[in-house]
Amino acid sequence: MIANRMEYQRMYETEQKLWWYLVLHDKVLKQIRRHFNADNREVRILDAACGTGGLLSFLNGHGYGNLFGFDYSQHAIDFSAERGLLVGFGDLKNVAAFRPGETFDIICCNDALYFLTDEEIIRALNTFRQRLNPNGLLIINIHAFEAFSGTHDLAVGSSRRFELRQFVDFSRAAGLKISYSTYWPFALSLPILLVRQWQKYQIRHQKVQAHEVDSDVKFPGETINRILKGITKAESWLFRKAPFGSSLFMTMKQV
Repeated sequence: MIANRMEYQRMYETEQKLWWYLVLHDKVLKQIRRHFNADNREVRILDAACGTGGLLSFLNGHGYGNLFGFDYSQHAIDFSAERGLLVGFGDLKNVAAFRPGETFDIICCNDALYFLTDEEIIRALNTFRQRLNPNGLLIINIHAFEAFSGTHDLAVGSSRRFELRQFVDFSRAAGLKISYSTYWPFALSLPILLVRQWQKYQIRHQKVQAHEVDSDVKFPGETINRILKGITKAESWLFRKAPFGSSLFMTMKQV
């Protein structure tokens, strides 16, 4: 859970317009439409650790109505409520306790599992599997590659990043298989890497105090935002899978 309320405020204010969120939400929608009939808007969707509800709001705007979410933070729940979303308290360490007995066609969990240990990740994935309907789909996005750690990680309380090989092991242990994976954004990897390395240099040399850092999730202005979104969208059209990027996007199915 992010302890910093200001980070939820930033998330709430930027989720509907920042290029990174827009591309991620589009990736989720594309996988849902690919897995299920594109005209099927009746599928039940759970967003686990949904934050301020940006993805749920996006899916609702595309005609999906059976939407549910949970988050551990009351800040996140409050912001989600402002969007009129059905979001309640839930814990990734005890997924079974949220709306017990109910199952879903799609479960999403974006940028949240890094709070857990390896054993807790496997347990969460196993519970997700149990709560999926037959032919269900699990969609996960997660921080990738330690080289990309920076002030954002400190601001949200992240102490680790991942590579695909780890989730291959996690999914296998949980009775799941990865059906699709890609790192992203590939085309912007070098500038992101340079910025993050500069941030770490500043922290190491005490140019910036680690306990005072803010996330770099900020709206860069309409023009730059449009350019970054265009580059990343073009990348996804050109490459089905990319070998490197600051995030790892995956879909999983029951074995």
